[in-house]
Amino acid sequence: MFLIVPLGKKGSNGIPIFTLFICVACVIVHVFARANADQLALAFYPDQLDPLKMFTSVFTHTDSWHLLGNLFFFYCFARTIETRISTSGYLLAFVVFVLVTNLSYAAATKESIPTVGLSGIVWGYMGMFLFRYPKDDIDCFVWWLWIVRTIEIPAFLFILAFLAFDIAAYRNSGGNADGGAVNHVVHFSGFIAGALYKLAFWNVFSDEPPEPKRRPIYGTRRARWN
Repeated sequence: MFLIVPLGKKGSNGIPIFTLFICVACVIVHVFARANADQLALAFYPDQLDPLKMFTSVFTHTDSWHLLGNLFFFYCFARTIETRISTSGYLLAFVVFVLVTNLSYAAATKESIPTVGLSGIVWGYMGMFLFRYPKDDIDCFVWWLWIVRTIEIPAFLFILAFLAFDIAAYRNSGGNADGGAVNHVVHFSGFIAGALYKLAFWNVFSDEPPEPKRRPIYGTRRARWN
């Protein structure tokens, strides 16, 4: 058995209020919407383009494993983003990811297959994290056979490995939006939206102090001209 669970960015601090609120909301929805009929009532149907269902669907999960997997990854990456940008920037990103992922799925699919889950939003914050903190380490819980420990993995290696795994799974499912049970379209569109959001808006919403510029060190001797 092999299990790896991200725990968060090494050295993260601050209280991620909205990240915790979203996690709690997902748990509450799961408690009261465990029946298949209830989940379908909250799901997003790509042929209807219902804005309300776009949002209710991301808080809905098919089972406990689906919920826990999304929440671990969401909390790991979204909490750092929340504590590094303004509240308006964080919430705007959430709204953008909800709209982009669901509209991308509606454009890509040919069948009216409903979708639920937070994974598109998770990939959005993962994309932001990768483009902002590629060299930072992520604390991960690893369980392999009889070995149980916590290790540090560079963010770029961790995220790109999962992205490669997702691409491989997508290709194995037939390479189309209607293949398999996993909605790979929202994964990819969320990741791209997160990367673009960081590039376009990070400096607008970031509360981080600017990194100190390195001053060149000049010697006392002058170079000769040739």
